[in-house]
Amino acid sequence: MAAESASSSLKFSKLPEIAKPRHYDITLWPDLVNFTFKGIEKIDLQILKPTNYLMFHSNAIDFKEASLKTADGSEYTKLAVEFDAHWTTVTVHLPVELQPGDITLHIEYSAILNDKMHGFYRSTYKTAEGEERFLACTQLASTYARMAFPCWDEPTYKATYDITLCVDEKLTALSNMNVLSETHENGLKVVKFATTPVMSTYIVAWVVGEFEYVETKTKMGVEIRVHSLPGKKEQGQFALDISKRAVEWYDQWFDIAYPLPKCDLVAIPDFCFNAMENWGLITYREIALLVDTATSSTKQKSRVALTVSHELAHMWFGNLVTMKWWTDLWLNEGFASFMEYLFVGTVCPELNTWLSFVNDELASALNLDALKNSHPIEVEINNPNEVDELYDRITYQKGNSINRMLCSYLSEETFRTGLRIYLKKFQYGNAITADLWSALGTASGQDINALMSPWTKQMGFPVVSVSQRQEGTKRVLKLTQGRFIADGSEDADKLLWQVPVGISTTTHPVDSKFKVLLKERQTEIVLDGVAPDEWVKLNAGTTGYYRVEYSEEMFKALLPAFKSKALPIVDRFGLANDLFALVLAGRVPAVQFLSLLSVCSEEDAYTVWTSLDEGVGALANILSRAGDDKLIQRFNAFVRNAYSPLAVKLGWEPAKNEDSQTSMLRALIQARMGKTGDGTTIDAARRKFDDHVKNHTELSPDLRLTIFSIVGHNGGMEGYEQLKKIYEATTFGEVQRHCLFALGQSSDDKIHRAAFEYGFEQSKVRAQDLPFLFAGAVATRQGQDFVWTYFKDHIHAVLDKFGGANSNLFPQVLKASCSSRVTDEDAKDMEAFFQSEAAKDCAKTLGRTVRQMIETVKMNSQLLKRSADPISQWLKTNGF
Repeated sequence: MAAESASSSLKFSKLPEIAKPRHYDITLWPDLVNFTFKGIEKIDLQILKPTNYLMFHSNAIDFKEASLKTADGSEYTKLAVEFDAHWTTVTVHLPVELQPGDITLHIEYSAILNDKMHGFYRSTYKTAEGEERFLACTQLASTYARMAFPCWDEPTYKATYDITLCVDEKLTALSNMNVLSETHENGLKVVKFATTPVMSTYIVAWVVGEFEYVETKTKMGVEIRVHSLPGKKEQGQFALDISKRAVEWYDQWFDIAYPLPKCDLVAIPDFCFNAMENWGLITYREIALLVDTATSSTKQKSRVALTVSHELAHMWFGNLVTMKWWTDLWLNEGFASFMEYLFVGTVCPELNTWLSFVNDELASALNLDALKNSHPIEVEINNPNEVDELYDRITYQKGNSINRMLCSYLSEETFRTGLRIYLKKFQYGNAITADLWSALGTASGQDINALMSPWTKQMGFPVVSVSQRQEGTKRVLKLTQGRFIADGSEDADKLLWQVPVGISTTTHPVDSKFKVLLKERQTEIVLDGVAPDEWVKLNAGTTGYYRVEYSEEMFKALLPAFKSKALPIVDRFGLANDLFALVLAGRVPAVQFLSLLSVCSEEDAYTVWTSLDEGVGALANILSRAGDDKLIQRFNAFVRNAYSPLAVKLGWEPAKNEDSQTSMLRALIQARMGKTGDGTTIDAARRKFDDHVKNHTELSPDLRLTIFSIVGHNGGMEGYEQLKKIYEATTFGEVQRHCLFALGQSSDDKIHRAAFEYGFEQSKVRAQDLPFLFAGAVATRQGQDFVWTYFKDHIHAVLDKFGGANSNLFPQVLKASCSSRVTDEDAKDMEAFFQSEAAKDCAKTLGRTVRQMIETVKMNSQLLKRSADPISQWLKTNGF
């Protein structure tokens, strides 16, 4: 009865607006032995216009029966069904023309519980006794609901849902809502859940498996539980505490109470994203939810706090108010990404998340957005297959960075008022970006659409070039803006932005003494009361989404304040980060960055060192390809000289009650010392590792990755086998991730082959964790060559492992395999490969990502050509 369409339309179009669902009633029978499931669903539909067919979505689902019943009692059975496999749609042909009104569509179906981490899929784990067990869960975003149940799988088709799960007696069944009833039929437990609010298909969810939980209630009576596999429930306590505080805080901040009676958070062993914001049933990778107080690093605790609060922010941004189409995906992700920092920064100040923001979010976004092959925040989506490519640093990190800029510009109070207007107006509905700007305009009395549209509709961001002159007690600044392009080329489109520029000075260093909105290409501004000997810094607080290029005079005036730490931490970070971006673009010489590094012997801020170390790593990578081994050795000697005072000061032993920033700085500094080949550092790390292996002495969680990586690079096959043994013995995700990252860091291809045969070909590593094996291997020049060759030779196996190029995981492996390469020959090799028959599907699905990688390699090549000789001469002049 189910015919396959002979041909598909070559052009994508949304579903025809002939019917819309009002309510789904879905009953499911998952089979965790044969890895199948069957379902029965009744969809209450409103026919909008006369039609003799219905079209909706279905993918990899076998229809057993399709029938419908009209409001007047007419029934039509054994309806003819036609599938379009390319666009994953199904057309149900009707024997009569239906008139506008209400009908009920009834479908019986079955499908596979796949192992690709999307749709309704299976996940595997082992008990404490080593027995393999399975659970089943959903991942329906962005367009995978159609793999779990036939549906109108577009975000505007909101409906209510009744879910019933028929499962083995010993299993726990969870869904978006609270349990209404639990009965027993034919040896199965039948769990019926309450009706959901009106919501989009992609946030429907259910989970079936063996779980334990810890629980609490909010002040408003919302029941919160954190579920984990047996034996791990205590690791959910940290997330539980964060969740309770977050729901209570968001209730007040948004002035809209969380509308569901419960919220479950579930740790899933196999999960393609970090987490998914299903309404009332949030699913996570284990590593994104569970914290062990003795084993989790400072970074991991902070990531869990941010990830948990990110997903809970989605209960308002995304679930309550949903974007109309994937073009406005950032309305979900950009705002949840900003709110996570606003909440954690306010409620958990000890985590110092705003200090990590500038590196992990702002700088990360700027680096990608500077490429010619970036994309606007609001990007036209003509094909749902393109959606997964948008889960990137533009949607998330650029989105939250421009929110931070706007919040700083308007004030948090005004910003919050605007968001409340937006959420209340569009709750249980759909919105576009212009709707948000309108609400913020109402709150602020300003034209927010004119201010912010260039930041979301245009690709890239500006660099503000500044020079100065003194006129008595007045400082006159000349400001010029233009798009910053990573390779230093000119912007042919001559884009302009409205740029909020905050300015700090010697006498007012902590925040903005002056504020100006730069609208023109070029302007002059006059600063009153600035003495001739004062320094002036633009982008005070590093809140703006732009870079600053100072005149030589202004930059030199800032260096003493940088060295003495008179500049606040985030401003020192901003100065260093902008400088290296200008080096990459060829706008300033690389030796200027080395000169800045030379004055950092007193710098003790982890945040500042993250930027400095990123620049050091980039230069070390290109110089390793310069064809002169002595040059990289001399460069490493310079780096050791710059880092060693801090390495000695920090040592290897954390002090009692030490600040978390100090712990992370120690790990960063010792890791770089190890990468330079410093014998003292390597010996110290190996002694600690040996003591850990032989005597089970606990390693400092913040130093574990550093120590593992040094052993992976220097320990030979013995070190590799020891790391592998630790990986196999632990069940804690962060330790496993650290092992994987270290396993491939050798310079020996024999060890690389062993690691990839073990992890990839023997499937000893979960697919979700394989990107860390690739990322670790590119830490060395030999590893980069191995990984790129391996990726090319195994492209089909890699695609199959992750369920295709449009999975969330495959692009991570692609980027790891490509982005560290350096030469023009590398770029040509990549271009040829992605044009080949073997990679054509990959290049078609991820065309923008491929172009970004090739652009990055070409930039690396230009940096090497520009910088190798000047760096060599500078090192010689400075005694290296």
